[in-house]
Amino acid sequence: MDHSTPTPDLAATLELGSALGQSHAFGLVAGRCSAAQASCLHRIRNTRVYLHQSSCWRDFCSHHLGIDGRNADKIVHLWEEFGATYFELAQLTSIPPDTYRALAPSIHDGALHLNGEVIELIPGNSPRLALAIAGFRRTIPPPQPRHLQPHERLALLDERCDAIVAELRHFSKKERCGENWLQFTQVLSRLSAALHRLELENGLL
Repeated sequence: MDHSTPTPDLAATLELGSALGQSHAFGLVAGRCSAAQASCLHRIRNTRVYLHQSSCWRDFCSHHLGIDGRNADKIVHLWEEFGATYFELAQLTSIPPDTYRALAPSIHDGALHLNGEVIELIPGNSPRLALAIAGFRRTIPPPQPRHLQPHERLALLDERCDAIVAELRHFSKKERCGENWLQFTQVLSRLSAALHRLELENGLL
């Protein structure tokens, strides 16, 4: 065997090591992620190379990249929708995704073209970009509720699940053996039975 050519598994592991080297600061900059980091995160998730380190994507994010899995998914979805330019601009000035979505036609050739101005997307132009974007936001109507994509609905459901579990834990500590304990256990039993049925329906048990 030619040892100079890595096996597919070894090549994947080497790629993961390189990606981890590029992405180690995710925990610090998740809110202002760079285009290079977003691209790297997208590649790791979509090629599933993280499986060499963890069987679960979200566990991999928290243990190896120092970033919450939901944050990681958000970054990946923004990369898939907008590409590198969104992250380049977001590093220069805060811009919500909805605002970028409306402003995107005015961003090309590495610059913002707005109201007769051409402002390059470079660090030195951050104040001008922020001012131009703030003015643009005043001219657009409030965003209308839009139909959520399945991954967005699941992300919201995930957050609601966390909130429900936290509230149930609160009641568990507060009401244990109290006057509402019976009602609490009935709610818990109903929820447990419903989740058990869902797991059976989806072949998880």
